[in-house]
Amino acid sequence: QLLDIESKVIPLIVTISGRVGSETPINCEHSGLRGVIVEETAEQHFLKHNDAGSWIQDSALMLSMSKEVPWYLDDGTGRAYVVGARSAAGFALTVGSEVFEDSGRSIVRGTLDYLQGLKMLGVKRIERVLPIGSSLTVVGEVGFG
Repeated sequence: QLLDIESKVIPLIVTISGRVGSETPINCEHSGLRGVIVEETAEQHFLKHNDAGSWIQDSALMLSMSKEVPWYLDDGTGRAYVVGARSAAGFALTVGSEVFEDSGRSIVRGTLDYLQGLKMLGVKRIERVLPIGSSLTVVGEVGFG
């Protein structure tokens, strides 16, 4: 009977605003920022020789990493811990760092590229972060237990 009552209860929706905080923030490797969620991607960019004899630009994902530590919103009167934020609609991280590392050129490299039908251009690294101290508003369902 208790389960039947629970299934008919309307979910409790709340809005919480505050500044992002954590007891154990992540130190971002490239941007130097401290954050609670960090995503890093690295893409190899290259030109490839197609059947028509021309070069077309392409890229391949080499690395996709994500880290998250327990974090909360603090409004000055207290803290509310946030869970499952990455799956929320409209949630986007700030670009903390975006760099392109050139592959460099050499005679050996150029010969290998020609034989493989590829010209390596370099690696694009992007670090996205939810920084400590960011103002954020969360709308969500209260969970008990």
